[in-house]
Amino acid sequence: MAMRYWHHGPRGGMPWVWPGIVFLLFGLLVVLLAVLWRVAGQHRTTGGPAPRWGSAPPPARHAEAERLLGERLARGEIEVEEYRRRLAALRGEPGEERSAGEGPD
Repeated sequence: MAMRYWHHGPRGGMPWVWPGIVFLLFGLLVVLLAVLWRVAGQHRTTGGPAPRWGSAPPPARHAEAERLLGERLARGEIEVEEYRRRLAALRGEPGEERSAGEGPD
């Protein structure tokens, strides 16, 4: 009778299942807490909600972006029309939008 459960333990089969499940749940909890910590940290540093993808840069960075755009125009890397279009996009002004493959006709 003592040898009855020699290969499965006294409770039956697979005693490793519950520790495995607990380990996975603990790992998911750690990942969730890390994501929440990062989101909360962004909220604290910006004073508001985290910026959305595709939104305009914060106002402090507008001047730097406009300066860099002006330098590219001065070096001849971009044309005046492209400079104006990109400057309007930086400032959030409605303008003429083109797809990446289109050029002037």
